[in-house]
Amino acid sequence: MQVRRITVAIVDENEIFRRGLVACLATDTQVDVAYAAPTPEAGPTLDLAIVSPDAGARFALGVPVVVCTDTAASDRLRATNDVAGVLPRAQLTPDQLLAGVRAAASGLQVNVVSASTDGLSARNLEVLRLLAEGAATTQISHELGYSERTIKHAIAEIVRELGARSRAEAVALGIRRGLI
Repeated sequence: MQVRRITVAIVDENEIFRRGLVACLATDTQVDVAYAAPTPEAGPTLDLAIVSPDAGARFALGVPVVVCTDTAASDRLRATNDVAGVLPRAQLTPDQLLAGVRAAASGLQVNVVSASTDGLSARNLEVLRLLAEGAATTQISHELGYSERTIKHAIAEIVRELGARSRAEAVALGIRRGLI
């Protein structure tokens, strides 16, 4: 079975940031960086572009874009390009970048920046993290020092706050939104 490769362009004014993105993406054998430049270049067919807010608003790239910014994507940027994702610029981790690129290339929407904590308390974020690791209610209660009833209530709050229909969907939404 052949693995689908993802061809990406990076369009960003900051050379150091571009180099960092290239270095992170080079660790994934499924991702090919076609070019990294301050302006778009003609070249191979792209699956996705990673852009700064300014570049995304100035250049119509014709492919889905992932914007690296610490604020929400502007209306002008959204009018110019198909925004498939928004990732945090100042605190972007290699794992977030790679997951965001893979998800956006698969047609999913990725929005880490505006998610913040989605109204979840620190305790509920910890419960969500443990759920993502596969822990059962009993294990979570022992780990955090709360009763099982309290943990069940926390899980119900998490599901409600995230707008999920199940624990599994809450975990998926937490991962997609960068909460865990």
